[in-house]
Parts: sequence; structure tokens; C-alpha cells
Amino acid sequence: MANNESTNITGNKAGEKLTQQKKEVSIVEDTDGTVRLCTSAVVAQKKQFVMQRVTNGYDWGGEQPFLLMENPSPSTLDNNDELDFVESNPIGNTNTAPVLNVIFCSTDETKKQIYGLARIIVSVGVKRRSGTGTVYLDHIIAGVGYIDSSGEYHEMGVQGMPIEYTTTSGTYVERTTQLFVNIPNSFSTDGNRLAAHVVIYAFVDADTVGQARINLRRGLADSYIELAMM
Repeated sequence: MANNESTNITGNKAGEKLTQQKKEVSIVEDTDGTVRLCTSAVVAQKKQFVMQRVTNGYDWGGEQPFLLMENPSPSTLDNNDELDFVESNPIGNTNTAPVLNVIFCSTDETKKQIYGLARIIVSVGVKRRSGTGTVYLDHIIAGVGYIDSSGEYHEMGVQGMPIEYTTTSGTYVERTTQLFVNIPNSFSTDGNRLAAHVVIYAFVDADTVGQARINLRRGLADSYIELAMM
């Protein structure tokens, strides 16, 4: 809750507002002509949103099956194990290229101001599907932004990290990466929805096919975003 303070002042125009040190300062005039300075402390909160996949998507500018949720989905949601990850198509390119490109949409409809540094954790799996060569996880890019009411994503901060990670395993080998994304200009979720963007780059040796996935297990926080809101 905001803590309100008031101080009598003179020589200021009623209705003016200032923001200083995370306090909103309003100059108001009472019915008897007294002018007061009222301040309300604005407290920033650090929130964590878990990246999840759902069967019945959130309706925001179209159906959104990949979500940012304050709590993980129940571990038994829809009894559908395919909700625990999102997989790439088979990877056959021998030069690095994006193989997974996913945008996660928040269902939080409250108006918030987003700013500062966001921490993004991404759990990735990679495997060889066929052939005798190596599969290379090459690069991860993570972004923070918002989705407007038409469903368009607007990126407000982005960070990439080269990854030197290889496997010849026929089953998924997991890797978790942490990225810190700077948001140079604060933005509001008023009329929009907070969103996170994850892009995975990979490639394979000749005559080899691989596959990658982002882990989104129900009941857990495999992949998530943490950031300041007020």
C-alpha cells in the first residue's frame, strides 16, 4: 500500500505532478484555498514469470499458447506431456541458423511499468536424431517487450550469448543458460501484455540430423523471466 504524506506549501500551481526518487508528488488545493504537497511512495516489485505451454491458449491479439505465468501450471495439466517443452523441426543446416523462435505472453492484465534489468533463465535440450556427426547448440538470444492488442510483439531489450555446446547423444542432453537483458527505456503494460522472446541457434555436421527444445515442464520453473515492475 502507498504511504501518503502531506505538507502545506505556497506559490505552486494546483494539479502539477513530479516524480522523484520513486515518489509521485502531487500539488493539490483544498476547498479553503490551502495548497498542499502530497507524496505517494511508489514501491517497485521484483516478479518472476514462468514460461509455460498450454492447450487452450490465452486470447490476446489471437490465441497465445506460450505464456508467462506467476505460478507453474499443475503437473497434471491436461495429462499432456507435450506441454512440457516446445521442439524445433529436425535440424539439417550445416551453418548456424535459428531453429526455435518462441514468444511468451503474460496473462497479467494489470497496468505496470517495466524497467531496469531482466534476468532470463532458459532450459534447452539438444539431441542427434540420425547420422554419425555432431549437433551444435550455437547461440541463444533472449528479449523482453510487449504484445499489443493486435498480437504484434515489440522488443524493448535484447541480449545474446554464444554457446559452445555439442552432443552426439540420441536422447536429449539438457543445458540451462542465464541471460541479463537491459531495458534501456521503461515501458508500460497499459493496454498491452508483457512478453519474452527466446531464439535458439543450432547446426549439425553433414549427413546428420538434430533437434532442440525449450523445457517448460508443468509444475516446475525450468525457464522463466525475473524483472522489476511498479
